[in-house]
Amino acid sequence: MEERSLRSHVLDLIGSFLYQEKFPSYPYLREGILDLVDSTSSYREEGEELYPEIFITNNIESVLETLPFCKNVEIDRKSASVKEFSNALKLCAPLSRNGWVIYINVEEKHISYGVVSSEISELSPTFRTQAVGELSQNGDEYCIAYLQNVGNKTVLLKGSEASALICLTLNSRGSAHGLELRSLCSFITRDVNKQYKDISASYFEKLIGNALIIGHGNLIGVVKDDMQNLSTLKARHSDGIYLRNPIDMYELLTVSEEEKTREACTSNRLYSSLLESMLNHDGMTVLTTSGKVLGYHVFVKPQGGEENDLVGGARTRAFEIMKRSQCFECCFYKSQDGNEKFWSVSDAQ
Repeated sequence: MEERSLRSHVLDLIGSFLYQEKFPSYPYLREGILDLVDSTSSYREEGEELYPEIFITNNIESVLETLPFCKNVEIDRKSASVKEFSNALKLCAPLSRNGWVIYINVEEKHISYGVVSSEISELSPTFRTQAVGELSQNGDEYCIAYLQNVGNKTVLLKGSEASALICLTLNSRGSAHGLELRSLCSFITRDVNKQYKDISASYFEKLIGNALIIGHGNLIGVVKDDMQNLSTLKARHSDGIYLRNPIDMYELLTVSEEEKTREACTSNRLYSSLLESMLNHDGMTVLTTSGKVLGYHVFVKPQGGEENDLVGGARTRAFEIMKRSQCFECCFYKSQDGNEKFWSVSDAQ
């Protein structure tokens, strides 16, 4: 698609999104969001790739009132123009990490921007979940649009009613971003205590989601947590690192939630960071249906006739072999160009 026609297509898509979300018809708004989409699709600051989360609203005060324990820092307030969207990104992107999210508040003649955080612990739902996801509670008081690069020059634009994946490459992607990850996390927490099932699923979704955004391709396998399945797995996929003492992420997060001590929260944060690094290591990361990390850097190799009819790159073929090996309850794949696939045992039945 030529650059001019791509620009027109994305502008039309943004215009439709703003109409569905009932944003005011400010003349600068559509072009401003287009600049953000273009900039965040491959944003770098001093040589480092950044993946800032941004939300645009027309009533920041009402937004903050709906988010418990919300902290905010206003950076600047300027006369409204398309250029100020780029300024907001440049000034705030380096601050948008560790739970802080960029906000841009739009008015007819002014734009204000800064950063906000609604997290109170490692177990807090993501800002996206609270603002435009299943925990959002905005009514008619304000409009809101969430924007983030989700990999390979693909930007998610999501509101209360509308959602769009804007792809600025020739590779197309599906429109159901997040469904595969949600399915994966439901399997990782399938056999945990019901009391913390929802919290732990949300926790894994946030942690793994962050790893997927900054990574360059991932393979994740989930196995049922019993001795027979674990023995079969290690015998079949033996080339990798299996932890002598698996990391019980579910236990870490429940202790953090119940004790609420600095030591418990720090421990959970450190192991979360470790798992994120494992997920972005070469090879497959293996978790159990009870929220434990079994191993990482596991290389998937074919046996017998498993390689028959396989096509695609190394990670694609590995994903297909994982499905055929009969070791996993579910498998997840993300390619370097951003495509995601999910398979579970129920798909094979």
